[in-house]
Amino acid sequence: MAGSDLENYPRPGVTVDLAILTVCGVQADPALHVLIQDRTDPDGRALPGGFMRERTTVAQTVDDVFTRKVGIRPRRLAYPRLLRLFDDPARDDRTWVISAAHSVSMRESDLASAAGALVPVDTDGRLVGEGPLLFDHDEIVAAAVTGLRERYEFRHRYADTLPDPDGFLPEPFTLHQLRKVHEAVVGTPMHKDNFSRRMKPFLEPLLRDGEPVLSEGDRGRPATLYTRADRSGTRE
Repeated sequence: MAGSDLENYPRPGVTVDLAILTVCGVQADPALHVLIQDRTDPDGRALPGGFMRERTTVAQTVDDVFTRKVGIRPRRLAYPRLLRLFDDPARDDRTWVISAAHSVSMRESDLASAAGALVPVDTDGRLVGEGPLLFDHDEIVAAAVTGLRERYEFRHRYADTLPDPDGFLPEPFTLHQLRKVHEAVVGTPMHKDNFSRRMKPFLEPLLRDGEPVLSEGDRGRPATLYTRADRSGTRE
């Protein structure tokens, strides 16, 4: 195809939008949240995002959104996952725009200085106390939450689910804390004994002088502290 023929094909704008997910209150009362920002032109609330500039990559645009819009640099293990392309021609009233939407899982502490508000997510995957987001960002949030929950719930009897695969909970932790984080992500209670049995093969007790270390300052009886086993691939 001759180079001049390309001018016969209109080109959409391409944005990168980020559904940044976190679990707030991991040590006491965990709850799943997503980062939402106020914006203008158009006015409303939306996920952080930005247009790809000429001759840049998607990865470079992700970094640019974190730097310019969110105002932070994510830690090394917080890598973005491409959800899919959102390409409804009517998704943006201003122009023809396609979104390369990503989800990013981060710890609450890493978002302390982030621009925006952490909004809780209910059991149905909707934002609590929030009106419709701009564009199709509610659909992006729903897709990000669905993907996250698939990594945390026990979907099949013989399928392994890793302990806190996205690393919301800092080490060390108790089995109770770990279960509460999984419940916060999935949105439903989990059977205590079944959960412990499924998780223990992927955990190692924290030892001091050869003896298990117990939690301190928690309500109830002290419990064994654990770290992720090396084979889980998520140990820090």
